[in-house]
Formats: sequence, structure tokens, C-alpha cells
Amino acid sequence: MICKQLLTAVLFLLPFSITSQVWVEGILNSNAALVEKSTELKERSQYRSGGSITDTLSIDVKGFRDDFSYEGPYPDTAKWLNNYVFINRTLPIAPPTLGVATFDGLNASGYPYNFSSSSGSTGKADTLTSKPINLDFPGDTSVYFSFYYQAQGRGNYPDIADSIILEFKKPVAGSWHHVWAKKGLTSAVSDSVWKLVMIKITDPDFLKNGFQFRFSNWATLSGNGDHWHIDEVYLNRNRFAADTVFEDAAFVYNTPSLIKTYYAMPWRQYDSTLYKKTRYTTYIRNNDNTLHSGAFGYRIYDANNNQVNTTYTGGGLDFYPFSSVGYIDGVNDSACAFPRLNYVIPSPLPGRTEYTIESFIDSSPNDTLPSDTVRHVQVFDNYFAYDDGSAEGTFGLAGVPHAQIANKFLINVPDTLRCIDIYFNPQWVNAELYTFRLKVWLASGNGPGTAVYINPSLSTPAYNETGHDKFTRYCLDQPLFLSTGNFFIGFDQTGSDPINIGVDRNTNTQTKIFYQTTGGWYNPPYTGSLMMRPVIGSSADLVGINPAETDQAVAVFPNPANDYLFVNAEAFKTSSARYSILDLAGRTVIENGLDTGGIDVSGLVNGIYFIRIQFVKASAVRKFIISR
Repeated sequence: MICKQLLTAVLFLLPFSITSQVWVEGILNSNAALVEKSTELKERSQYRSGGSITDTLSIDVKGFRDDFSYEGPYPDTAKWLNNYVFINRTLPIAPPTLGVATFDGLNASGYPYNFSSSSGSTGKADTLTSKPINLDFPGDTSVYFSFYYQAQGRGNYPDIADSIILEFKKPVAGSWHHVWAKKGLTSAVSDSVWKLVMIKITDPDFLKNGFQFRFSNWATLSGNGDHWHIDEVYLNRNRFAADTVFEDAAFVYNTPSLIKTYYAMPWRQYDSTLYKKTRYTTYIRNNDNTLHSGAFGYRIYDANNNQVNTTYTGGGLDFYPFSSVGYIDGVNDSACAFPRLNYVIPSPLPGRTEYTIESFIDSSPNDTLPSDTVRHVQVFDNYFAYDDGSAEGTFGLAGVPHAQIANKFLINVPDTLRCIDIYFNPQWVNAELYTFRLKVWLASGNGPGTAVYINPSLSTPAYNETGHDKFTRYCLDQPLFLSTGNFFIGFDQTGSDPINIGVDRNTNTQTKIFYQTTGGWYNPPYTGSLMMRPVIGSSADLVGINPAETDQAVAVFPNPANDYLFVNAEAFKTSSARYSILDLAGRTVIENGLDTGGIDVSGLVNGIYFIRIQFVKASAVRKFIISR
């Protein structure tokens, strides 16, 4: 159950009373990765709603094992029958291996199971069901099933009314039986605790061909919260009660950025003397209880897949058990000093490009799990980004009209700001009816100073279902030239309700985020990176952006309308669009794809409505009246 108190809780940021300053930290209400993937698979007629149950898996030497180290976002179809859980690398904290299966309140398409479910309710949500497995080993006393689980991680904690459940199926009877469950928490934990569950299977009704197991969770069905994560699911014979360690040394997080300060940055702004990273840091975890000998290395490739560095291999390397020394990260473990990077990305760069670093480990011949290679693509395009593109939460300001939020960046070479990309996330209330005004500030000390740009038109949040990272692009009505130095992008919200911006919790640029209500500018009390990015460069850098796809290029008529409403937008010529019509309560009353014909509004009663038109890279909201 998503804790309602979390959604409405506020923290005062200063020791003295400023009762109007309210910074709200919240949870997500959808999963953009699942939305995009499910749409892609449906378009290719490859979406799996159930999966085949005709194949029976055999238990060989390796047994049934899944550490979820693959990209996802769905489970491996060779082992699992459904798509409801989210395979990811960003929501867990300190997982045993790279990647987990996350249970929440969203369906396989990334949307809530029930939008109208209250924040204090709970119901059956995700299910992860194995394919049938041949456990026809009558009398075998060495069959064990094990897995690790973590509550909350970097997400939202499951309340005490929520739970995660494990069931086994008796093949002959065809019935499912409860074997284990765990209730939620009384308060947030946000720590690195993972607990191991070890179950011995002795019931002869389970030891049959066609055995299955499934996990499920109970959660609030209207949001992306109440998170449980599982890892290292393992079923096999010839195990024993103390078989609780794995001969596995694995990466546990994605490789970090290859440059300082930013996760991605414009190619014109890159300067190797300012942004080169000299120290390579990654995180390796030895899940065994004994030392492993092995090696760590990396290779770096340019955009043409040409290796540009000399392959680094560290020679002999000791992977000490995690239970003894924690992570092997080249910082906390003196026995494993990771090297300096042996390649510096050159500057100036000639244009848009990317570099890929491929990191690998080789521990021992008995290391049977595949979490031994990770890759990171370093992007040099036309935007700055602190975030990694994944949202694990939201930030917003509530309680005061004209509250302002800003994100700090540095211009190293004079350039032109053209657009601002923002990841908005719907959270409980539909913020599409709220409005804000884009602003740009120059620095005054460490924070924002003079506003050098104020958009003359109001904008509204848009929740994209497709497109890279689900950011919405808001272009300035005219380009803004910026000389060298710090600048801030952000907005002034016209109302007092929170407009929820996505937050990446895997990176932390809390000191780059500023907000203002009735007084000065302050940093927020929560950690994370605001998913708000400036887009800079020449007009040629914005290839693919139709200037007509801006808020100012859209008109609706007639207004008042009677039977039909028409939309005039040049963007129709180059991109498809959709529309949603909402009443004053924020309820969607009509939605469909938009074409050159009129919209039938004859079924609407007299009153005031809003229409949101969503293009590929922009959106617009217009108010209209039905009057007969």
C-alpha cells in the first residue's frame, strides 16, 4: 500500500518558520520503460500476455536460476510465463547481482492496475510465474528453493498491509499452495538489507514433472509504489540447508559516466581538461564466502565501434567476500586499487558522437552467473544531463502560487539555449491542467540571480508515452544566447499544486537544484537529480524538431463549439498526434488519435473543457467552451 503520508508529507527546509515553503517528495504513477516496451512489442505483434506452458524445463547441473542481470524490462521468456514484474538495475540498493525483478502496483504495460484505487487500499498486483519444471525426483531430500528479497530499495516502501507471497503448484492436482509470505514495513528503511529465503521441498506432491512456483504482491493498485525486489532465484537438487552462498563475483550497478559532473553533455561544451575522469570506479560483489582470484578490465570504443584504448587487464586480482569487506570498488578495498583511465576522450569534439566503455571481470571457473560484463554509452549530443534517464521518484513544490524551481548548469563556451527537456510524471492528480512559465536565470553567487528569459506563454505538463527517455521538449519562443558561466533553467508555476518532476535517485546533484517560494533560493532536503535538461547549440543541432510543434503553433476553433471542434497545427504535416479532452475536474472525457478532420464533441454537455494535443516532441493545451 502506497503510504498516503509520504505523498502529502512536507519538510521545512530552514530552522526558522517559513510556513509556505513546501518541498514534496513523491512516488511515480507509471513506468516509462514498460510503457515504451509494451507499445513496441504490441506494434510488432510480439507482446506476451501469458506465455507457453507446453515446455517443461529440466533441472540440469545448473538448476533453475535467474539473477535478472539481462536488460529487461521483462523477464526471460525461457523461464517465466508473464510480463508483470519490472526487470531493472536502478531501483534496488546494493543487490547481490546486477539487476532485479521489481514488484509494484503497475501492470505489464507500465500503467496502474486501477487508477481509481485509493492511496490507502491494497490488492493483488504483480505475478511472476515460472514455466513448468521437471521435479520428478520421488524421495529426494536435497531439493531446495532460494531467493533474496529487499523491500523499498530506492523506490517506495510497502506498508504493513502490503505483502509479497510465494506459492508452489502441485502438478497432479493443479492447485497452488502458499509456502511463504512477508508483510510490508511500518516505516521507510531505504537501506542495503537483502534477506535470503531458503525452502526445502520434500512434499511428494511437489516433486513431480510440471512443478511451478510463482511470486505475487499485494499493493496499492493506482501507482508505481510499494516496491519489493527479488534476486538470485535458484531451484536445484543436491543442495543443503547451509547452501546459502554462491560462487559468483558480479557487477551490481551500471557503469558510471566517463566524464565528470554530467551524465551526458553537449559536444561543443566538452573540454577534456575540465571534464576528464581520471579514476575508474565500479562496484563488484563476491557473493561467495571464500576469496576468488581473477581479473578486472575494460575496453573503450568510439561511435564506429573502433577500440580506442589499450585493453586494460589488471592481472591477478583478489575478490574478497562481500560479507567480509563489502564492495570491491577500488576505493574502500585497499587490496584492489582500480586503475586510472588509460584513455581520455579528446577535445574539441568534431560533432555529435558517443563512446562506449565495456567493463568485464573474470573470477573463477566455478563462477556460473553472467553478471560479469557491463557497458556504458557516453553521449555527446546537444543537451546537458545530470540524470541517467531513469526516474525513481518525483519532486514538486506545493502550497504557494508562483513557487519557482531551477537547475544549475555551466556554459564553458558561449552558446545558444533553445529548448528545455523536462520529465513530468503524473502522481495521483492530473497536473495537465496546471500551468507554468519557463524561465532562465544567470547566477548570483551560488544560486539564481537575474531572470534573463521569461516565456511570454504559459505551458502545461505533458506525460509522454513514447520517445527517448519520455522527456517533453519545451522550446523557447526565441533562442537565448548565453556567455560563459553558470546559468539556471526552470519554471514559475502559476498555481499552488505540485507539478511533479521525475527524479533520478542513482545520481545525486542536490546542490545543483534550487527552489524559491516567498524568500530566497534554497537547496531541497532530498537527494537525487532533477530530470530537467537544457538543449543548446545552433539550429542545425535541432534536426528533427519541427518549429511548428510548439505551444504557440496550435489553435482550436470554433470557440465556443457546438458539434465539432477543429485543431489548426502545421505539425500534422510531419508527425502524428493525439488529443485528450478533459473536464474541469480533470477527468478525461474523450481521447483519440488526431487527424485533419474535426473532433466530434456533440456528446459533451455545455461547459468549459480543456484539450491537450500531444505531438512527438511537444504538447499544447487549449481551453474551449461547449455552448448550444
